[in-house]
Amino acid sequence: MAEFEIQPSTQSARGKPVQVLRLAGQLDAHTFPVLQRELEAIARKDEPRVVLDCEGLEYVSSAGLGVLKKMTRDFRTKQGDLRLARLPEKIDNVMNLLGFSQVLRVFGGLDEAVASYADA
Repeated sequence: MAEFEIQPSTQSARGKPVQVLRLAGQLDAHTFPVLQRELEAIARKDEPRVVLDCEGLEYVSSAGLGVLKKMTRDFRTKQGDLRLARLPEKIDNVMNLLGFSQVLRVFGGLDEAVASYADA
């Protein structure tokens, strides 16, 4: 089974807490439930604000993309959002090709992604 790790932390954007999840490894059919459980726990809060730091991500399958899409919808219904930072080039290319860049906000840097919540 593929290795997948999540390292959670909290940052702030103008006093608003932003959950940062640093992802490493492969997000696929075997590992996506780990991320889904973590995001569902955050979704229970009001205005869930999350940045996924994807710098250590090696691969994302369609199952992984499905979780990102579903949780983004769930977060937005609660006046929150899910944003991505530091996507590896090959994953960014796939997301653009599949149109996910129209649904998810993607940032080149982690600080930029966290700061984007300051005006949200």
